[in-house]
Amino acid sequence: MKLIKIPSIVKNIPLSGTIETGSSIVPKEGLVILVEALEDAGKNNVLEFSTGRLGKLVKGDVIPAVLEKRRALKEFAGDIPHALVPGDELDWLCESGIVGEIVGVNERWGTPMKVKVLGSLLLDGKTLNIKHSAIPWQDDLENSAPIVAVLATCMDSGKTTLICKLAEYFKNNGLHVVGAKLTGVAFMQDPLKMKDNGLDTVMDFVDAGLPSTCGGPTDSIKAACGIITELNKGKPDLILAEFGDGIMGEYNVAPIITHPSIKKYIAMTIVAANDLMAAWGAKKKMEDLGYAIDMLTGPVANSHVGVEYVEHNFGIPSESNQHAIPKTIAMLEKKLKGVCL
Repeated sequence: MKLIKIPSIVKNIPLSGTIETGSSIVPKEGLVILVEALEDAGKNNVLEFSTGRLGKLVKGDVIPAVLEKRRALKEFAGDIPHALVPGDELDWLCESGIVGEIVGVNERWGTPMKVKVLGSLLLDGKTLNIKHSAIPWQDDLENSAPIVAVLATCMDSGKTTLICKLAEYFKNNGLHVVGAKLTGVAFMQDPLKMKDNGLDTVMDFVDAGLPSTCGGPTDSIKAACGIITELNKGKPDLILAEFGDGIMGEYNVAPIITHPSIKKYIAMTIVAANDLMAAWGAKKKMEDLGYAIDMLTGPVANSHVGVEYVEHNFGIPSESNQHAIPKTIAMLEKKLKGVCL
């Protein structure tokens, strides 16, 4: 069988030729299986292709998919099944090609498409896992360029928008800047936007073999250290690191930013918050983690009222990311002066 539609989750695995399938399936994080799309009418059936293009799955499509957990508050949550045989049905948990057993649905997001399991994908008679094509994990960071950590109180709050503005600024000023997405669920759209705006190289946890970072803190930390180590091989002046989802939650943001060998290279923290309560909570949570927020952005800062309240009551500089970001740039230049600027 030759595959026509290939999702982005398997972007690092060569699947252009004829593929083999096996009937024995041992469910594990990252395992690649073959599935058939079932009814698509009224279902959430968006597919992110390996090129990054967004399209649709339709009934009868046969594609590779990857087993993984997901814990999205605004979209779907699901688990890896304990057992799996051909003919079982799973749920389409993410556009990138993640499947599993649904455990929670945000009603606004709709109903996931069902897929039928056809078997495991084989290469030279062996099962495929996206970990097999991953960069090496590391226990610690031995050295790194300064890291700007861009975090948020929740998904879709302006992290990528801010990083894109920073990327454009540094590109126009001649710096070699790279990007990392260290937490979240597999989705190429954010890394592609970062590249479009001037980042020379962008890597994410999928490059380290993780479909998402809600599988466990130890793996997430080792994958993050591996990504940052790999990016530093290009001797960048600066690393812009996006942490998908929120500071709190199951995507292991806090364990990564508090890991000693990562924390010592974080030169600035920028947090996107949706409202004043979220901004206050972010301040308290980041203090608990040993950080002072350097800049607040996101919807809370999209009006003068929000900026004034945050700065007067929380003592945190704040700036909208919808237009120019002179305050953020000035602070970053001050923090990095003598380091890479």
